[in-house]
Amino acid sequence: MPLDSLPMSVAFFVVGAAAIWLGGGRLPETGNNLAGKLGISATAIGLFVLSIVTSLPELSVTLAAMLKEGAPDLAFGNIIGSNNFNITSIVILELLVAGTFLHNVDRARYARTCVYLLILTGIAGLGVLVGPRMSSPVLPVLLFSVPIVAIFLHDSLTHRKVQGKRTADADARDVRGGTGGVVLRFLLLSVVVVVGGFAIAKGANGIASYEFPGGMTLGHTFVGTLLVAVATSMPEVSVAYAAVKRAGLEDMAMGTILGSNMVNILVFAVGAPLLAFRFSQSAWAVISVSNLLSVAAALLLTLFVLVGILSRSHRAGKTIARSMVFLAVPVYLIALFLVYRSA
Repeated sequence: MPLDSLPMSVAFFVVGAAAIWLGGGRLPETGNNLAGKLGISATAIGLFVLSIVTSLPELSVTLAAMLKEGAPDLAFGNIIGSNNFNITSIVILELLVAGTFLHNVDRARYARTCVYLLILTGIAGLGVLVGPRMSSPVLPVLLFSVPIVAIFLHDSLTHRKVQGKRTADADARDVRGGTGGVVLRFLLLSVVVVVGGFAIAKGANGIASYEFPGGMTLGHTFVGTLLVAVATSMPEVSVAYAAVKRAGLEDMAMGTILGSNMVNILVFAVGAPLLAFRFSQSAWAVISVSNLLSVAAALLLTLFVLVGILSRSHRAGKTIARSMVFLAVPVYLIALFLVYRSA
């Protein structure tokens, strides 16, 4: 059976998704253990550690899509689609929390993070809009990497010693073995996730390019925005769910979601110049304008979260926050439908 046939593409995708589910689902716990040994707060763990750890699937898929498959729309669709799915998953957290989830998190910290995320997403949309005129691989790095790295450095240096509602010290004390064993486990799981990412990219590329009866194809943008995005978002959603359900750590859950979304945009920004190794041009020069639909949804969904967080001081804040959360579902589904139609 040819490797580019539909059954083989589906097989690659399923195997890759399983690897990411098994490896990525265990990465947050391992990252949490390492962070706990350093005495980092639950908030900092979510925003600065787990956000990076849980973005490894997006990183591996982006690298594979750029370097091996030459499919920038698949990579960008995965990044923005994952961000949209992550924020929409807050609906699940809202149902778990006694009260209002968005009112149980650090208001100042996450309102600021939402603003930064809105800015970075807007820049990404601008890159998609004017991408055909951006032939230099350096400019995307300057537009995305520099501000996000600056934000992470600032928050890491300023808040690393600040304690959240609970710390991960208790979790760290329960870890068997030394730090070396935990590091080795982290590296092995990371390899599993990276290999899974390459398998997903290969399978998704085949699914997106396959011509169904009648000449219909799903397209890289839609496949990346839906199938790949949901598969690579499993670590973020699973750790956020566990943080709220098992430990009541709303700050860790929110930090993981918003922090991962910021890292995801950085991942594409850094990965965009890699396409030059295959096509002598940056990904921004060939990315489809249909991705603007997902970018618009990402801006709207992030704005919902920001309004919900800031509504705490309003008399009808609880109603406003929950309305913002549940509005995310129809916005996400409508965006998916429009992306599919445009593809």
